[in-house]
Amino acid sequence: MEKGNIPSIKSLLVLDSDGKRIISRYYKGEFASLAEETAFEKKLSDKTIRTNAKNEAEIVMFDNMVTVYRNSADVWFYVIGHHAENELILVAALTALYDALTSVLRQAPDKRALMDNFDVLLLCIDELCDGGVILETDPTTIVNRAGMKGSDGAPTGPEAAFTEQSFNNMFASAREQLARSLLK
Repeated sequence: MEKGNIPSIKSLLVLDSDGKRIISRYYKGEFASLAEETAFEKKLSDKTIRTNAKNEAEIVMFDNMVTVYRNSADVWFYVIGHHAENELILVAALTALYDALTSVLRQAPDKRALMDNFDVLLLCIDELCDGGVILETDPTTIVNRAGMKGSDGAPTGPEAAFTEQSFNNMFASAREQLARSLLK
């Protein structure tokens, strides 16, 4: 990484205990085909699943890339960066994703929970990084954005509009009922 570059990741993977893909995001075009990606994921899982990384981030240099990984139950999370990328930044990104998912799912992530809440997994990844550029490493912020809540916990976006609209409709209905009762 040259001076002045923005910290980024090459890929983010979530694999099951057999090394099969739950989700993968490749940002830097390292592989030309799906077969190459799958072969890389298999080699990576074969190397790392044998380790005893119980709920802690581990760092390994793999295929001239810095790889940080962590497991939870029957899933493995990987954040992969350029060989000169700062490992602490990659660990912060991995930890943010793991903690955000734990918070949203209200349990340690496992394969079944991630598959049942796949949309939440995708939203958390999208809030963590965009095109490989790390946007956020605070799990609370990721959870709030994925759940479309502002920093104060209040809904934003369509939820807020719906809440405001519901209140306005309820107020207008009450006003009409009061007017009818007064006119009788």
